Amino acid sequence: MMDQKRFEYLQRIEEHAAETGWVAPLTKEDKEYFSYFRTVCKRYNINPSRATRLEYDFVTRVAESEFYLQRA
Repeated sequence: MMDQKRFEYLQRIEEHAAETGWVAPLTKEDKEYFSYFRTVCKRYNINPSRATRLEYDFVTRVAESEFYLQRA
């Protein structure tokens, strides 16, 4: 059974996470997708942090369609 101190510690973590949101670690597939996304951006000479909405949507759609086609 859990002691009171440990329980209070976990309760504080839960409260903090509820306020700030939980973030899951990236999976291997997530990391591979982001790597592929960067190659698509380089291919079309688009910097994601400076891209217009149209440019960003374009490279995202290209990266998603090509990445998931390769995995199928």
